[in-house]
Amino acid sequence: MILALTWLACGPADPGTFLSDSGTTAVTETADTGETGLPPDTGETGDTAPPVHTEPVPLELCINEFMPDNKTALFLDDGTAPDWIELHNPGAEAVDLVGWSLTDDPDEPDKHALHSDLKIPAGGFMLFYADGVDDVAQAQHLSFKLTGEGGSVGLFAPDGRGQLVHHGLVETDFSLHRVQDCCTAEGCLDFDFRGTPGASNDPPVPVEQTLLALGQTWRYHALREAPAIGWKALAYDDSTWATGTAPLGAGDSHIATSIDIGPDGDRRAATYFRSTFEVDDLAAVQALILQLMVDDGALVWLNENEVVRSNLAAGAVNHETWALSAVGGAAEYTPVDWVLSPDSLVVGTNVLAVQVHQAAATSSDLTFDLGVVVEVLE
Repeated sequence: MILALTWLACGPADPGTFLSDSGTTAVTETADTGETGLPPDTGETGDTAPPVHTEPVPLELCINEFMPDNKTALFLDDGTAPDWIELHNPGAEAVDLVGWSLTDDPDEPDKHALHSDLKIPAGGFMLFYADGVDDVAQAQHLSFKLTGEGGSVGLFAPDGRGQLVHHGLVETDFSLHRVQDCCTAEGCLDFDFRGTPGASNDPPVPVEQTLLALGQTWRYHALREAPAIGWKALAYDDSTWATGTAPLGAGDSHIATSIDIGPDGDRRAATYFRSTFEVDDLAAVQALILQLMVDDGALVWLNENEVVRSNLAAGAVNHETWALSAVGGAAEYTPVDWVLSPDSLVVGTNVLAVQVHQAAATSSDLTFDLGVVVEVLE
């Protein structure tokens, strides 16, 4: 797909070693010297001039991403799909674009002077459309076009400092972008299908949000017979069920609410639990984590969908089903994270229905607690 890629920051001194190897994506970046002028026209032949050792003076802006062959990744209001260049201002102050220029020709750094009325705010991004429109009334349209067959994209400051990107063949709807906004380290460049025009290239980091903490109050059904059909549904009336603070169970010191599990040698196989929690913004949820503490086995239903089966055999499970094995030691009171798809969540009230199973009629104890955590993008 990609023949060659080189990213340069340049001044009048020799720009340093850069490599363009057919069939690879090798990249060697050089320091921004902070001087004026252009590098020698070494092309993409694999020249090995000495590296620059001068102290870098970075640009206030950077070419953060560009797409040289846009077909479907970005459309303007008029229905056109121009190639585009994204500039980013990583600084703490706005940058006025008067005196700045963009180019597709290393020999003509001021090919397109950017409009004097444009400013990129601190931390901001701005798109420029390489569609060949030379009209001052359309400030973000450029007088040149790009090509996915290979070429250059350059950004130059009023004092002559600049950045140049030389690229080889790039397929349709792939962008070239910095993997962290305005980064300059080796390996900084990569390719991205459709890109992120006008937005950060840094992948957002999800944060955890607790929707149901461990140690909450649950309703429970601790009888020999199974609860009525429909007990897993939100609309089910569980007002006659007992309530207690988790951990719930019997036979251990860490239990907060004791439950009758039947006489030794004639333990009840299953106990049933219900609780609810709220979800406000489902679109922001990236992952669902259930923190399950159970002794011995459990089947967890979320909005009537089975989402966790722990220490129970496959197939149908009823109120007479025993867990596969006994749980002992620290595992009895240590929550285990089950990382799940958020597909079973709904906006608003969500219902958890859990059946906890003993391993045998002689089981000495029972433990249950469950927390709900989601990973969200802020």
